Amino acid sequence: MKLHIGVTGYIGTDHVAQWLNGDPSTLPKGQPNAPLLGVLIGELLKQGHKVSAFTTDTSLYKNTEIIKVTGPNFDFYICPERPRAWRFNRFRLGRAIDGFAFERNKLLNAMQEANPDIIHAHWTYEFAMPAIKSGIPHLITCHDAPAVILRFNPYPFRFIRYLMARWVFNKGQHFTAVSKYLADAVQHYTKQKITVIPNPIADFVLNTGHIRAQPKTRSIGMICNGWDARKNAQPSLIAFAKFKEIEPTAELHLFGYGFGINEEAQHWCQERNITKGLIFHGATPHQKLIDQLNHLDLLLHPALEETFCVAIAEAMALGLPIVAGRHSGAIPDVVGVSASSNIICCAALTDVTDPDKILNALITVFDINYSNRSKHSFERARQLFTANIVNKSYESLYQQILTSRI
Repeated sequence: MKLHIGVTGYIGTDHVAQWLNGDPSTLPKGQPNAPLLGVLIGELLKQGHKVSAFTTDTSLYKNTEIIKVTGPNFDFYICPERPRAWRFNRFRLGRAIDGFAFERNKLLNAMQEANPDIIHAHWTYEFAMPAIKSGIPHLITCHDAPAVILRFNPYPFRFIRYLMARWVFNKGQHFTAVSKYLADAVQHYTKQKITVIPNPIADFVLNTGHIRAQPKTRSIGMICNGWDARKNAQPSLIAFAKFKEIEPTAELHLFGYGFGINEEAQHWCQERNITKGLIFHGATPHQKLIDQLNHLDLLLHPALEETFCVAIAEAMALGLPIVAGRHSGAIPDVVGVSASSNIICCAALTDVTDPDKILNALITVFDINYSNRSKHSFERARQLFTANIVNKSYESLYQQILTSRI
């Protein structure tokens, strides 16, 4: 049964450009920080469904008009968003003060115009709220734990987001979460059963990967979007400085916001004189990031908490072994080993708050079992995280939700 499916969330125009008519370079950028939604949309179109996608962009606020662009079986709505969270935006309050009310209203208007059979909303905030209010059957996918985010970022903006999420959990009828860890963390917010469906990996990432032999180099990648407590980059930077003393040719390639030239990470390392072997790439377009990672030997991921971690899943698809946190949320589930286990799998899990333990994990991953870890990474990503496997699970839920309303 082919459906008209609405997808709403952080959708970048670049990630859906191949399905649009005309020249997409003239369009607003949308929300480019979640390539996974482009992957899901592409797979739905491939399966023959009609898709209407909804996102926001601050560049449209001046005229406050919704832009609609189309392609074969695909409509893409880009709604205006206020640029400022707290200060006035011309004659309107900051978007945080009223809980994104202006943005939610624009998204609601677009959803009602499109009138899909079902709306799949990603994240439990401004995209999920209008999906619920529309009265159209909905599915909401949780990508983070609002209370955990608030604990690591105890600011008014995050508290408002937390309240928005609580409204969504109270009013929403159908939920998924991208990991068992996340489902367990948010299940108490709602009486509805939360189904676990992981995030997908793009086909081009899977096609790029390969099983790796023992490397002669020691090239390590680290992806951290943000210089904050949850991302926990500092112990890994110290650990790499110690690793560099053991492996003089080692390199650590740093990707993400805050990790570019003259950004926070570089300044912090310069103050401590530990810049040797560090390459600061900063924020990097998705396909370029994958190409860069594919030329490295290992992903080091120091975050204290992840609810899935697409970066790790993509590194696994490339065949890279992983060093990550033993108790960092969903990471043990993603790599396929319990937090208390020491069996050889695709990752060496450790205490990522301790530089010496991170150092030991780096040394361990490059031991004689390196190629076995690469093989585990490569195979597990293809068993669990392909777009086809993930979308089949979603399609089954769409059918269940629509059937239950008959």
